[in-house]
Amino acid sequence: MTQEEKMDELLTLVKGMKEQLDKQDEQIEYIVARLNHMRDKAHEKRESQTAWPK
Repeated sequence: MTQEEKMDELLTLVKGMKEQLDKQDEQIEYIVARLNHMRDKAHEKRESQTAWPK
């Protein structure tokens, strides 16, 4: 295997890893958005409920 072939293989590997990381970043962004949405809905629900004195 020549140096050039090794470099090509490494570049292909790095490209695949970058694509995988990009996909994971998208998934994390989606999860964070969902959690923020769920938290906001929970706060709205809590604020709209009648608070009974203890």
